[in-house]
Amino acid sequence: MVAIFMVGCSPAPSTAPSLHKGLSGEYLKEFRADGISKKRITVFFKSKTPDLKGFKLRQGVQIEDDLKGINAVTVAVPAGISPEGLLAKVSKDPVVSAGELDRIVLLDNLTVDDPERGQQYNLDRVVAEKAWEVSMGEEIKIAIVDTGVDQNHPDLAGKLLPGQNILDSALYPKDDVGHGTHVAGIAAAATNNRLGIAGMAPNAKIIPVKVIDRARGSASSFARGIIWAADHGADVMNMSFGTYEPSVVLQKAVAYAIEKNVVLVSTMGNDDEERKRYPAAYPGVIAVGSIDRQDQKSSFSNYGDWITITAPGTKIYSTAPTYPTSLVSSNGYAFLSGTSMAAPLVTGIVALVRSQKKGATPAQVKEILQKSADDLGAPGFDKEFGYGCVNARRALQQLK
Repeated sequence: MVAIFMVGCSPAPSTAPSLHKGLSGEYLKEFRADGISKKRITVFFKSKTPDLKGFKLRQGVQIEDDLKGINAVTVAVPAGISPEGLLAKVSKDPVVSAGELDRIVLLDNLTVDDPERGQQYNLDRVVAEKAWEVSMGEEIKIAIVDTGVDQNHPDLAGKLLPGQNILDSALYPKDDVGHGTHVAGIAAAATNNRLGIAGMAPNAKIIPVKVIDRARGSASSFARGIIWAADHGADVMNMSFGTYEPSVVLQKAVAYAIEKNVVLVSTMGNDDEERKRYPAAYPGVIAVGSIDRQDQKSSFSNYGDWITITAPGTKIYSTAPTYPTSLVSSNGYAFLSGTSMAAPLVTGIVALVRSQKKGATPAQVKEILQKSADDLGAPGFDKEFGYGCVNARRALQQLK
């Protein structure tokens, strides 16, 4: 079983509930109070080409989604049986290797700061302008696996490629929360357009993949989003979410994307504790913690020996939806804090590196960031800062 949380920020003063501590209202239409989906489970098969028709007939179930890349499907829970009961039943089928209860994905306990004009110190800290003399992320596609993106935002509209709404494939992946739009801007907002902000990889393209909204999103929806992005040309993927409980479907999706040569960047989390979170702690993922203006660990940033690197994540100015959402107002820009704001800066730097070294594997890109980081904290690697603060200019110098 798995409980997943988005990591980022919420408006100040905040009216958004801290639903990671309990569910109520609209969430209970699809999920139980303990976070387990009432409507679906995930089933894994022994074969890459299972007899799905035979499986459905034997079990009397309906398949919702086929996760072909990892030999899995989501199965609707019929009336009159619990998710646990269905899981126990289908697990005995001869073509099934394992099963997993699906659980909700929620926004985490987040922080928003009052908007004020100021420099984007995060770009200055990683020496972005010097890095731009070498690369601005040309020909790179960044998948933002999140709450969607505002397709009409003037700093993002020209950057967006066709994406996917995992929750409803008939709809555009519109951001009804505000988290995904803010993340997308940090990674790759347009620059030299005389408005707003500059993204870390201003010439990269953005693939919006919506896997969560205000009341829906689960481990299986995140896995489907990761697989979809990997199958549709993503070079680097930003995953600002996490769970403290390992998830089979999420781990398999991560491994699938890495096998497809996608660089994966994820967040350490915002609970100021030493506790493994996934997908950040899965092998091959770049796990990002947060620092503030003074190069100190952000008060909220998680830590541990699975951290890779840090980046500024406190009071980060970026794009916000141009319409009201549950997270931010409708002025188009906002200051937010969280490891969700640190990760996309690293994602943008990965885009710069991959633009210059297209054949680099995810492991090679991760090593480049580690070797070029500015050491912080205790000398060498430590569990608060990893290898230090990411440095865009030095990362590109490593390619010479």
